[in-house]
Amino acid sequence: MTYALNFNKEEISSIQIDYVKIDFKPEQLSLIKTISKLICEQISIPHLAMRSAAWFALIEWQKRENKLISEIPSMSMPKKLKATKQIFNIGKERLKSMLDYPKEQSEMLLDICFERAFKYYLEHLNKIRK
Repeated sequence: MTYALNFNKEEISSIQIDYVKIDFKPEQLSLIKTISKLICEQISIPHLAMRSAAWFALIEWQKRENKLISEIPSMSMPKKLKATKQIFNIGKERLKSMLDYPKEQSEMLLDICFERAFKYYLEHLNKIRK
């Protein structure tokens, strides 16, 4: 099911233009693309805009934590989960800042969407640990 959220079109266009590549490990890039696709299937946002929001979240996390994204796979499980949840939250807040009316309902839908995506990430971690 896809939720129709009203994003500010100028801001969505702007973040698509800002999209640049980050140095990821191949498995990280694949996971980011899969999670971005999962989110795009739930909300009406262009794939490039979603990837741009993900890029912003990753860069912002690196600045806040003074660490590289490529360090996350070698972290202990609790630190890995905390880092990933922080990245998800940064991306979610970035998208929330671009919402138009009705903002409150759209924010709740984004919360649900990102929780589903995080659940997918947890399932992914569980599979690779087996």
